[in-house]
Amino acid sequence: MSTGFDLERYSRADLERRSGTKWRRHGGSAIGAWVADMDYPVAPEVTSAIRALLDADDLGYPDQSLDAGVRDAFSERAHKRYAMVVDPSDVVVVSDVVQAIYLSLFAFTEPGDGVAFLTPAYPPFFGAVAETGRTALCCPLVRGVSRYEVDLDALGSVVREGRARALLLCNPHNPTGRSFSRAELDGIAAIALDAGLVIVSDEIHADLTLPGAAHVAVASLGPEVARRTVTLFSASKAFNVAGLRCAVAAFGDPELRERFERFPAHGRGSVSVTGMVAAVAAWERADRWLDAVLALLADNRDLVSDFAAGHLGGAPFAAPEATYLAWLDLRAYDLGEDPAAWLRTHARVALSPGPDFGTEGRGHARLNFATSRSVLEEMLDRIASALAHGRSASV
Repeated sequence: MSTGFDLERYSRADLERRSGTKWRRHGGSAIGAWVADMDYPVAPEVTSAIRALLDADDLGYPDQSLDAGVRDAFSERAHKRYAMVVDPSDVVVVSDVVQAIYLSLFAFTEPGDGVAFLTPAYPPFFGAVAETGRTALCCPLVRGVSRYEVDLDALGSVVREGRARALLLCNPHNPTGRSFSRAELDGIAAIALDAGLVIVSDEIHADLTLPGAAHVAVASLGPEVARRTVTLFSASKAFNVAGLRCAVAAFGDPELRERFERFPAHGRGSVSVTGMVAAVAAWERADRWLDAVLALLADNRDLVSDFAAGHLGGAPFAAPEATYLAWLDLRAYDLGEDPAAWLRTHARVALSPGPDFGTEGRGHARLNFATSRSVLEEMLDRIASALAHGRSASV
């Protein structure tokens, strides 16, 4: 079925001419399949909004009304799509989600305090905790029959024994692609409430929930949970505009927002006009484009699943329910702790190194499948050939 969007118009040669880090980091030596950028054209509603700024030479300092427009657009979207009720006045516009993670740790914890999170974990979780002088309390996800699952008993023990003060949550989860169920989130929230934790929920991949799954916002679980939750969100991943640097932190309680805003405004930095305009255009007018992207991502996810069934040495593969990231278990091939380094050399495909996601990432690699079908097929063929050659050479 035609969607009206030519999402696959960029060839590998086109992509290699881009200035972004996904394709520049390794030059022409490897296909870029690591950092979480998509290779698709930006939604026309977003490009039109940015082009209007350029045509009017309107690239000055943003007015407060534009900041309010971002807060209103997020609040409406969160309620419409995720049953999350947040007053626009309790939304703070920031440059990106990682910045808000650091600021949240400064605002809601003290040096030495424990910060709990599920592993494998988005690498900036480790960096933020270490660089702010907090203590990382890691709780491994458990590999179930078809997906990774939360061990609530283990999480409760980690929180109690480590005297945690905050919980960092990536929902949907990066790198496993889990879209956590309401029951799992209820269990996580109960642990957080019992321990008096602030939940910092990175929900940047919410709009990338794939067909067959549903995103449950932590702040939608109930008023008591919402009052303890900071929701971090951005158009950057789902609408492919990460370089424009615009995100929001939404607070379920004004007191949490006030604590967050004690960090001086100039220290928090400023967001550009283009980033704000792009976010509003994406959230208010570009959902038809997003639906087309999600359909393509679901097809690509299925292709990766087929590849995993035939080429991962019998290792079980958990097909992602959200995101465009596939978590590959390559331990059966004895490629060392960082299979991505081996694949970069032998398959000329650049994946994200598993060890960057914590101890549980050893022997794993993360593959970004948000690209055209032809590029994805080429990278999977390269990986399959390299793994087959490597295995036959070792026999």
